[in-house]
Amino acid sequence: MTRVRQPRRAADEVESVKGSTRLEAKKQRRRDGREAGRRKPIITEAEFLARRESVERTMVVREREGRTQIAVLEDDVLVEHYVANETNASMIGNVYLGRVQNVLPSMEAAFVDIGKGRNAVLYAGEVNWDAAGMAHGPRRIEAALKSGDTVLVQVTKDPLGHKGARLTSQISLPGRYLVYVPSGSMTGISRKAPDTERARLKRILKAVVPEGAGVIVRTAAEGASEDEPEPRRRAAHRAVGADRGAGEGGVRRLAEACCTASPT
Repeated sequence: MTRVRQPRRAADEVESVKGSTRLEAKKQRRRDGREAGRRKPIITEAEFLARRESVERTMVVREREGRTQIAVLEDDVLVEHYVANETNASMIGNVYLGRVQNVLPSMEAAFVDIGKGRNAVLYAGEVNWDAAGMAHGPRRIEAALKSGDTVLVQVTKDPLGHKGARLTSQISLPGRYLVYVPSGSMTGISRKAPDTERARLKRILKAVVPEGAGVIVRTAAEGASEDEPEPRRRAAHRAVGADRGAGEGGVRRLAEACCTASPT
């Protein structure tokens, strides 16, 4: 007796198997996971604002023994915490009448006593050469400053570790409407202001800015009247000019006068 084998159906055939089926399945799971990660819920701006406004926020401030702590709570959960000590108060922007202790030509720097313990450093690149009478010709810091000289300086970088503060003798007093540079000669106006407003501000500056001083006008000055920045600008000019001439006064802090003069 002879048996005849039936041919296989097409559905039973194995078709195009390449590589490991386990690896293919793993790749597919990774692709599915990436797709799921991309499908993040999208909320409208109104929904975002509603969620933000629904959170109850509380700020708690405590000051004790020269230490200030600020905590921000959202629904009674602490989300931000800041600590500031009086010893960590920044000196940046403070103006001092300092006394030169020594000059190092090899470092192109001078060390200045500003009454804060460690001497601060004034590099040659931060010297006001116009005030030193060396606008033209070679600029050597040893020719501009000598031990015992008094110099008006402003702090640009706080002390760090064993290093003293960084100084500049190019004083600038920033305010709300402008940055006043008592010993500068440049006048600049924000490019964001319209041409008509820039022309108006130029006319005002020409009338109020004294000779030998400079200003940089901020965008916030757009629409400001002539009387708004003027009184404090005059006070700043008088404060800096008076202390520049008080050479025998020793080391003296000018921060109070400058803060009063600077527009807010």
